[in-house]
Parts: sequence; structure tokens; C-alpha cells
Amino acid sequence: MVRNSVLALFLIAIGATVADAQTVQTDPLQCWWRTSTGAVRVGEPFTVVLTCAVLETDEVTVVPDQTRLEPSVVQFAPFEVLGGSHGADLRSDQRRFFQYEYRLRLIADGMFGKDVALPDTKISYRVQSKVGQKTSLQGRDQTYVMPAQSMRILSLVPADASDIRDTSASDTFGDIDQRAFRANLFTIVGSVLFVLAALMTILGLVRLFQKYRKPTVARKQLIADSAILNGVSRELSRVQHDRDSGGWTPELASRAIGALRIAATYAIDRPVSQMPASRLLADGSESAEPGRLVLKAGWPRGKRIAVSGAVTPQTVARHIARPGQTPAVIALLESISTAIAAFTAAAFNREGKLDDSALDEGLATAKQVTRKMKIQQLWIMKRLAARRALTPLESRVWSR
Repeated sequence: MVRNSVLALFLIAIGATVADAQTVQTDPLQCWWRTSTGAVRVGEPFTVVLTCAVLETDEVTVVPDQTRLEPSVVQFAPFEVLGGSHGADLRSDQRRFFQYEYRLRLIADGMFGKDVALPDTKISYRVQSKVGQKTSLQGRDQTYVMPAQSMRILSLVPADASDIRDTSASDTFGDIDQRAFRANLFTIVGSVLFVLAALMTILGLVRLFQKYRKPTVARKQLIADSAILNGVSRELSRVQHDRDSGGWTPELASRAIGALRIAATYAIDRPVSQMPASRLLADGSESAEPGRLVLKAGWPRGKRIAVSGAVTPQTVARHIARPGQTPAVIALLESISTAIAAFTAAAFNREGKLDDSALDEGLATAKQVTRKMKIQQLWIMKRLAARRALTPLESRVWSR
């Protein structure tokens, strides 16, 4: 008897569970509310979200009427609809979920301290059943009533208040002092930036004035001075290598004097000659005339630039005769003049007798001059030289 009773209860429980499962699976439409808060003040906006799940299977499809749920159409009296949105639908197994978000508020003077419920919301839907592969039956119109949802309306003022007070502002003396400090800090930073901008403007105007005030010599800079001196240094190194390999020749002396004249041009503060190298050999390679040094400028497809100097012993002698030359500069210029004379004599020598010691000394002088000119072409050295040149000029001006 006991065993039969237990078995009967077990069968009843299983039947109830299966029935519940079938009821859940076959519910055509389920909806629920969700609010952003449980209590609001009068006029305070809040959010209400409506979420619904409709049944969609291979045999049955539920078609709800969503036109009355749009934020621009729906009404929730006594609440005012401020706006809303409709999110994208989601699908999960046999359910399709759709959701609407509404922004509401309540403006009324008799709802303080009460629970105000959202009005009854009804959703109409139909159930479509498929019969065969291409045939479906349209069911009758049915209505789903949304569950109740209430909001607690808070009072704006306490019961013992004699007047209406604005409680939204919470500024204290400390807040005011902090804001004043930030305002003063921003004022100081703005003033500093304004002064810097004014200084930069004045500096730009001064440079613009100097550009048009100071007479300049038209000079087309095809290659940087540092690149030219680096090329001269490489050429002198190749001359040294060829001299060590086979001794001095008139052609080698001609190459050396061309490089020396370029370095000497910088030594007497004159511009070197620059022009595109356009002379081609029979095999298509570029070459330079005697006395010119071909260098590559630009990236990635560099152009070939021919560089040369026009310094002679007479030019150096006139530069030595200028007033204000220091003994070190005079000694350097004299060694340049001697080296140019030695290389010139060797380049035009037709007897085959060359003074190797004089040429070696001239090559050493050329390397020394090139090193010094490379140092003088540094940015910091140019600035110092310009400052030293400006100081005597200012002294002469003030002495007048």
C-alpha cells in the first residue's frame, strides 16, 4: 500500500512538471517592466523599459501589434512621455525578444507621497500556425495585459516648511573658494600663454623685417655646406689612398687642388659654386670637369651636384691683407696658398718630376683646412661667430 502511494505521488509530480514545462514553452507572449528607480520627485525624469518575448517556432509564429508601443504614439497618463527608443530585436532558441525604452516624468501637485501606477497596457497579437510547407492559418486577435508597475512620488519640501526652498544647490564656502582658485589659476596660465604668443609674434616680425631689410646675395643652395665638406673629406681620403698606392701624378694633383679650393673657399668666407652635373660619359655615367667635385644631394633619388671653388694664391693674399686678421688665421691662409701653388705646379707639370714632399704637405694642409671648416659649419659655431661679429659692430655704434 505504501509503495503504491509513493509511486502515485511520483507520477503526479512528473506530470505536473511536464505540464508546467509545456505551459512555459507554449506561452505565446510574455512581457515585463523595468524602471531606473523606485521613487522619483515631481518633474524628475526617469526611464521605463518594456521587454517582451514572443514565440517563434517552425510550426507557430506569434505576431504582436507593435505600432502602439512606439515612443511617439504610446501614452502613460498621468505620466508624460518625453521620448524613447526601440532597440534591435534578439533571438534565442524559440523566442524573439523586442524592447522599448521610454523616458517619463510626472507633473502634478496632488501626488506627493503616493504610489502612482502605470496605466494598463494591452498588446494585441495573433498566432499563425503553419499547415504544410507553404500554407499558414491566421488565428483570432488576442490581447495581452501587461503586469502592474507603480512609482513612488516623493515630496519636494518637508511638511513643516514655511516656504519653498531650492535644495538642488549644495555649494559651500569651500566649493566657492575652490572655484575661485581654479579661476585665478586659469587666468594666470592664460596670461602667460598670451605673453608667449606676443613674444613669438614680435620675434616673427623682427625676423621678417631683417629678411627684407638686410641685403642678401642671390644664391641657390642645391646642397648643404656640411654635405659639401663631407664630400671634400672623402675625396681627400681617396687621393691619399691613390697616392699611397701609386705615388703622385698630375691627375692626382688636379683632384687634390679641386678639393682644396672648395675647402679654401669656406676658409675665406665665400660661397662655393653649385650646379647640376649634366655631363655624361659614353657609358651613361656622370662626370665633372677638372676642378669640380660631383656630390649626391636629396633622398631617395638624389641629384648629382657639381661643386667647385675659385680660390687662387692671389685671392688668399688679398684676404690676408684685410685688417683684423689673427696670427692663427694668417698662418692657415699662408699654408693654403702654399699648398695651392704646389698642387697647381704639379697638375701642369709636363716633365714628370714632382715634389712629393711639397705635395704631401699640401695634402695634409687640405685635410686640416677641411676639418676646421667642418667644425665651423656646425650650428653652434655659426651662432657664436655671428655673435662675435655683432659685438664689435655694436661697440662702434655706441662709441659714436
